[in-house]
This record gives sequence, structure tokens and C-alpha cells, in this order.
Amino acid sequence: MANINLHNVSQAEEDLQLAKNDLIAFGKLFLKDDFMRSETPFFHYEVADAVNDLDIRQLAVILPRGHGKTVLTKCSIMHDFCFAEGPLFYGWVAASSKISVPNLDYIKYHLEYNDRVQYYFGDLKGKKWTEDDIELKNGCKLISKSNLSGIRGGAKLHKRYDLIVLDDFEDENNTITPESRSKINNLVTAVVFPALEPGSGRLRINGTPVHYDSFINNILVGYSKAQSEGNDFSWKVITYKAIQDDSTPIWPTWFGAEEMDRKKKFYADSGAPQKFYQEYMMEVQSEEDSIFNRNHIKYWEGDFKHDEETGISFLHSKDEGIKPLNIFVGVDPATDSTRRDSDFSVLLVVGVCPDNNIYVIDYIRKRSLPVLGIPGDFKKGIVDHIFEYNGVYHPSLFTIEDTTMSRPVFQALMAEMRRRNDFTVKYAAEKPGNRMSKRDRIQEILAQRFSVGAIHIKKSMYDLQREIITFGPRMGHDDTIDALAYACKYANPPNSIIEGKDGTYMKHKPRAKSWVTA
Repeated sequence: MANINLHNVSQAEEDLQLAKNDLIAFGKLFLKDDFMRSETPFFHYEVADAVNDLDIRQLAVILPRGHGKTVLTKCSIMHDFCFAEGPLFYGWVAASSKISVPNLDYIKYHLEYNDRVQYYFGDLKGKKWTEDDIELKNGCKLISKSNLSGIRGGAKLHKRYDLIVLDDFEDENNTITPESRSKINNLVTAVVFPALEPGSGRLRINGTPVHYDSFINNILVGYSKAQSEGNDFSWKVITYKAIQDDSTPIWPTWFGAEEMDRKKKFYADSGAPQKFYQEYMMEVQSEEDSIFNRNHIKYWEGDFKHDEETGISFLHSKDEGIKPLNIFVGVDPATDSTRRDSDFSVLLVVGVCPDNNIYVIDYIRKRSLPVLGIPGDFKKGIVDHIFEYNGVYHPSLFTIEDTTMSRPVFQALMAEMRRRNDFTVKYAAEKPGNRMSKRDRIQEILAQRFSVGAIHIKKSMYDLQREIITFGPRMGHDDTIDALAYACKYANPPNSIIEGKDGTYMKHKPRAKSWVTA
């Protein structure tokens, strides 16, 4: 650590004291080429404060491309190592060696050749000085890796990582398939997180979402959901779009309005307008590029009731009062062993009122859902939920996706009917077909209903809303909207229900005409 004389200090010592307490001041003093090119934007100060707060154990810095995430990381590592009062052990992960090696080269260069670093801190270069691993004379150690699994087993003597930074660790290449995205999630949670020093280790993520089901975007989704519901979230999240809601850029001196317009025009003229929204607006698929958008979604609030005496289901809407319903359920099982950990099994209930509006009443969306639960372990399977929904909602029809891998669902359903002596479940096996893609099939069923504003969901149905808004070629999951499409496939209004003069509803039962004629 530098020797700072707090009494009778010179200007140089004052500068050093300020740099110790202020990360941006450190950058301006020691890393001028990066920090003096432009006026420091407000969000850099926010990130700097969070980076220096040792009580923040999980920090996600999710900012547009080119907005200083990596520069701030380089600065914070330099700062921590220069002012270290004891040995620090850091890990730094990028998406490829083309990024991880230059990252470490930057640190090595400034520790070796930066005149100001040499003046204030002396020669810090230690005996180990390779392209992916360096150790300073003060005992600080930095490992820079090109993949998440490279962090596994890292330790300095008996100490685990004090800090691991995942810096733009996701890109278009490693998030292509559901399996690759699931692998990243598993590596972060099962390899990286356990590698931290217990009680003090910190995890920091820098990035821009590259896929709607990417780890970074799922943090954004979870954070937004926690905020809307007033719940705590395990990550401290700092995120901004390049252009704010008032149409002003967040970094006007570097990415001003003219520059952002130029970038937007470039992507549009290049035939990839969605890339601008992905790279700078933190939207993996923009509303301009999506098939459905927020304007297509209608909301409702209220309750569902079923009258056992008349056998009629009702919607109690806060805005529209009581409406009789026909109930339909769509079932999209993820029974493929290669998909069960990445896709969701979904059962979704809709009600159709006399004016042919669709109301999404309830749905179950779970990963790794078995076909049938094991008695005694309290874990329900798809078939158990079918019987449960049948008892609660009394649907006219379950429409279940029929594929080779979902055949066990039908076998278990028929076997369970015999075992329970309950044959009231009415279902149709619906083959996806080979003539059109899954996305085209979903669009064919739902497009007209969405276009006339006939589909209503609850605001709490976050996953369904997410899939509707992002429905298109770059969406993360389509399991919930697929179940909605199956539920709507044969949905029809309750034409056989009539309203009496006293305001009660009853099922119309046609009378047989007399054979006697005049």
C-alpha cells in the first residue's frame, strides 16, 4: 500500500488520498486515456459506488454496449490491487480468449509501465506474470479466463476468490441453444458462485443481454418482477438504456443524440434494426420487430367461480361484472429428457364469455415436471395437475400436445382414470403438424384474437406477458404462449347458457318436439 502522510500533505498526496476513496478520481489520475476522453456520466459514479461497497455481494452492471462496463472493471481491479492492505485473490472471466488475454494485458501494462503507478506504488510486478495469471509483490493475484469452467477449483493457499467478475461472458455464440444457455446458468450457480470466499466473496456481472433467455436477461426479468411485486432481490442491479424515456441519451458527451441516431440508422439500413435495441436499449427483441406488442394485451382483474348446482362457470370481473364462461385448458408438456431442464411444462386455463372474449384464468409453468407424481413425496406430475384442474375449473376440453415424446402423458392419463374411477376428463390429442413451424402455428391461432383485443390476461401473469411481447424468432421460451394457443384452438363461447329475468343463469336444455301434429 502507498504511504500517505495525512499531516502536511503535498498536492500529490492529496490526489492519492482522493484516488483511494473515489474510483473515478483513481481512473482520472492513473488511467487518463480512458477517463479523460469524455465527461464522466452520472451512471459511472453509481457503478463506482456500488463496486467499492463491500457489503454488496452480488452486483449486476447491465448497460448498453460501449458504455464503460469493462473500463470500470479494469479501473476497480487496479485500484484494489494498488491500495490492498492484504493479499487479494480475483478472477476475471470473458466470453473468449480474444477478450480475456487483452483484459489481463491491460492490467499488466499499467502495473509495469504506467509512470504514475510506478511513482506512487513502485514496482508491483511479481514472479508469476503469464497471459492468464499474474501475482503481485504485495500478494494480490488475478486469474483471467476465457470460460466459466476455468474458475473451478481456484484457490490461493487456503483462500477462495475474494471477487469474481463475469465480464461480457455471454455472446451470440454461447447462447444459441437452450442447452448452451442452461449450461451457462449451471456454471454460474454451481461452479462460479461456490468458488467465492465464504462470508466475504463477491460476484460481479457485467453485460448486455444477447438473448431473451440469457443469464443476464433473466436477471433483468427477475429484478423487474421483484420490483413490481415489492420483493427483495438477491442481486444489486444497475441498468440503463442508452436513450432514456425522455428521449435523451444517458451519456450525452460520448453517445449523444446525433451519434445514437447514426447507429440506429446503420442497423436499420443493414437489415437488422433489432440489433440496435439489443445493443443499446437492452431489449433483445424490440416492440417494432415483434409480432405482438403491449397494445395487443388487455388486462382483467377479478375471480373465477363455479356453480356446482347449475354446472356453470363464472367470471367475476371488477370492470365488467359477472359473465358465464366456457372453460378450456391447453397443455404443453416438456417430456423430452433433453428438454426437461431447459423447457417448461405448462397447463393454462382460459374462459370464453358470450361475447367471445378470452380470459386467461390460471396457469402452471414448471421445469422438470414428471408425467405422474410418486405417491407420498408430495410432488405432482402433469397428469396430477390435469385432474386437479378438472376438479377446480370443470373445463369443456383439455387440448394436449401430441408428440412421440408426450405419449406417456396419454398413457398415464388413461391409467389414472381407471385407478381413480374418474372418467370426467375430456381431452383432445393435438398433433403439432409438420406443414408449418411452431411459431407459425401459434400465430395462426392467436393473431386474429390479439388483433381485435379479445385476449385478456392478469397483470401478475408475468411469464405469459413476457412471451407475448417477445413472440418471434429471437424469443427465449414459447411454452406458455404455446399452451395458450392450444387452449384457444377449440375455444368457443357458452351459447347454451341463458340469463333469466331475475338475473340468474341456467343451461338451456332443448325440449323434444311432440310427434303429435294437428
